[in-house]
Amino acid sequence: MELLQIYEKSIKNRITYEDAVKLWDYDVYDLLYLAYSVKKYYNIKKYNNPSKFDLCSIINAKSGRCPENCAFCSQSIYNKTNINIYDLKPREEILKYAKYMEKYSHRFSIVVSGKTVNDSEFEKIINTIKEIIEKTNLKVCASLGILDKDRLKELKELNVRIHNNLETSRAYFDNICTTHKYDDKIKMIKIAKKFGLEVCSGGIFGLGETFKDRIKMFEELKNLNVNSVALNIIHPIEGTKTYKLIEENKIKKITPIEALKSMAIAKIYMPDREIRLCGGREYNLNDLQGLALLSLDGLMVGNYLTTKGRNIDDDIKMINDMGFKC
Repeated sequence: MELLQIYEKSIKNRITYEDAVKLWDYDVYDLLYLAYSVKKYYNIKKYNNPSKFDLCSIINAKSGRCPENCAFCSQSIYNKTNINIYDLKPREEILKYAKYMEKYSHRFSIVVSGKTVNDSEFEKIINTIKEIIEKTNLKVCASLGILDKDRLKELKELNVRIHNNLETSRAYFDNICTTHKYDDKIKMIKIAKKFGLEVCSGGIFGLGETFKDRIKMFEELKNLNVNSVALNIIHPIEGTKTYKLIEENKIKKITPIEALKSMAIAKIYMPDREIRLCGGREYNLNDLQGLALLSLDGLMVGNYLTTKGRNIDDDIKMINDMGFKC
């Protein structure tokens, strides 16, 4: 297809999986141009603002001791890493950080380690969310693992956006985790959407998957009708299985061009969804972070779960220098 044909098909939201696979053979700069054009079209259509850009932030509210065996995760008990381990942070500490991040971000997410939270933790998190809503202008998100219907309903009442990453394609998932199933995530996202919750979900590039695995993940996210797509690029943490596989060259290290292509295709394939870049951008993209913004609707700023983020003022300057406004 010619670039104009791809653009017209994308803005009508008619790009198929087969189309997206073929896009991989296009030049990265053509893909970035297409993604930017599609983003601009939707920003004007939805917000009458071609330069709109959204910022989000997180707090690692409970760290480590996760019983799941995700190969990439520094918080898993199956990986021997040197991270801070602690129980759920007090409400006052989470609120203080939320107020600080309000100066920079529009959204703030409470993230905890583990497959789910217990009743006491959930009650404390709900009370913390209520206080953040009362004392800030932040939109609140929560990444609390797999949640049942009652907990999802309670979060819906507070207008919380749920986050739960698929991580990769269904076909590749067993290569990175075997202690829970892909369908556990799919089921929860479907229930959340049924209850009217906004959902953010995405995955990680560079786990050893193929580009077709990434596009299969995009297809799943598109079919699930998630509101926001969170893209990460692997930042290998020493002590994890993924780190070892990369060091031994059993997993090929993702290149900046490959990451940029993947992000651009995500936007072209899912033109009406928020595409945001989260962890791993500093480690993998270096001086090319600004180019990534052409495909993106949003960026996570501040620190990540167990790794440091870039100086937020530098990120905002980069965004403004690229002609976007946050």
